[in-house]
Amino acid sequence: MSGDLIRNASLRRFLPSLDGLPRNARGAIVTEPLWAVFGTVVLYYAPLYMREVGLTSPQIGIVGSITLAFSFVFQILAAPITNRMGRKRTTLFWDLVSWSVPMALWALAGNFDAFVIAGVLNATNRIVTVSWSLLVVEDVPQTQRARVLGILNLIVALCGLLTPLVGLVMTSIGAEATLRAYYALGAVGMTVMFFWRNALTDETRVGQAAMLEHRDLDPLQSLRETGRHLATLRAHSGLPLVTAFYVLSVFIEQMSLFQILYYREVLGASVAALSFVPVASAAVTILMYAFVLRRIAHVLPERTLLFTRAVGAIGALLLLIVPPGQLASLLLVVMIVSAATFLTQTYRDTVLFARLPERGSADLYSGVQLTALLLSTPAAGLAGWIYHDRPRALFLVIAVLNVALLLLAARLAARSTR
Repeated sequence: MSGDLIRNASLRRFLPSLDGLPRNARGAIVTEPLWAVFGTVVLYYAPLYMREVGLTSPQIGIVGSITLAFSFVFQILAAPITNRMGRKRTTLFWDLVSWSVPMALWALAGNFDAFVIAGVLNATNRIVTVSWSLLVVEDVPQTQRARVLGILNLIVALCGLLTPLVGLVMTSIGAEATLRAYYALGAVGMTVMFFWRNALTDETRVGQAAMLEHRDLDPLQSLRETGRHLATLRAHSGLPLVTAFYVLSVFIEQMSLFQILYYREVLGASVAALSFVPVASAAVTILMYAFVLRRIAHVLPERTLLFTRAVGAIGALLLLIVPPGQLASLLLVVMIVSAATFLTQTYRDTVLFARLPERGSADLYSGVQLTALLLSTPAAGLAGWIYHDRPRALFLVIAVLNVALLLLAARLAARSTR
């Protein structure tokens, strides 16, 4: 009996607690695994899948850039749509459009055009990014937001543990056949998840007020209202600097599209070995959540970003010197980069939400992402062009950009201290 109590107490240290969280946060956390179990695998293997179907490196980059270009367009519409439809309805409808339908198309895709069409539809998830984020965090107290975002990032990382199983199937029947089946299953699983989450959540208080405010406005007037809020972005203390950090971090994420191909084609990792990369990421994410996140809760988020970006810059530089065929070295570097990525995503959004005013939060949050998308649109295409000629040169560029992001984090930390 006492042994069971000890084991249960130990287990609670690693499992996230939902005690004290509002209904929407709990609903999002409970249902997130059903999205992540498909999303993490298919997004990780997407470049490899496109390569297996027959796309070249420049074509893969072009698909990424086209998707980002349309993401920019849909980001413009995100705040007006979210304010008029409400956080809850917007999230359900556009999740179906941006994930359920594209997953089915990806399962059948056989050429460049099919991937472009699916990418354009998937780009509508920029609308959901705004509505879902606000649906989850608007009713959560400021002091609990890092905890909620950390749990959601942890769930996504944990679902990466499935990749070895998928990798085993891929070695048996091939990458293309495996991923086609997984995309099809994802279309069904995600659709179930979207309706389930909708039943577990309510419209937020701020969302109800926004719907009333925009109820009598036509779409063009709603868009003008969004523009009016965006014009005040510079007036909010610290928001321009946070926006710069956000933009550069997104640009680096887009440049990293070819990471899995770099592991496969330059470092010589097999398909089976590649499946252990997300496992390493998940393992370090668990460690970050269990032993680090709670212990640094009292530290200023900006100081945490400075530390994590220092680790991220070190990881990006180490990736350049990993010798081909050394899986252990590769996994070690992956764990360093994953630790930095987990904490960066958690605290980057925490810092951003802390600077958003209650009124116009959807517009300003959408505006920050809009800026990030606009400036990151050429990133994937540029990465494809560089990778096609000199794969290692691409990751040298990424390392330099990581150092620049570290400098921005240092300015954020210095400003918060003052």
